[in-house]
Amino acid sequence: MKFLFPFFILLLVGCGYKPSDYYQHKIIGKEIKPVVKISAKIPKKTIFLKDALNDAIYTVFNANISNENPNTVIILDIISDNLEALDYDKNGFPILYRSNVSIKATVTDKYGKKHVYKIKSSYDFAVSANTIINDQLKYDAFKQASINALNKLLAKITEDGIKNGND
Repeated sequence: MKFLFPFFILLLVGCGYKPSDYYQHKIIGKEIKPVVKISAKIPKKTIFLKDALNDAIYTVFNANISNENPNTVIILDIISDNLEALDYDKNGFPILYRSNVSIKATVTDKYGKKHVYKIKSSYDFAVSANTIINDQLKYDAFKQASINALNKLLAKITEDGIKNGND
């Protein structure tokens, strides 16, 4: 096993492997200003999206929040969201749900270039029969779907970093 580890490292270095954050930081840098447009229809969900974005900046983007002199500005706007029943038990009660979210992300990168992404994502969750879906459960599902959307946003930013890179 000890023999394989140096071989694996040599293979990664030899093939030119670079982690995804190398490419994403080519575009976004280390300081991000998060902006979430407040939706008049669903203001509470907007707050959950803001929390998810703040969490993603630290954990997914590996960057810091900065309102003064940021490298990048990320503006999120909720296009749509819904909750749908996917499966029912033998009595006709829903037991599997999907929370869908569609988000528009406008990213102004550290070079001042504007990138617009439209991202759709979902989150599936099961409940026991006869369960009443309360607001907290809906918000939690929305937040998870939003986190999935932010992960897709990260992938798109990384892809743009690879396309715009010279190495």
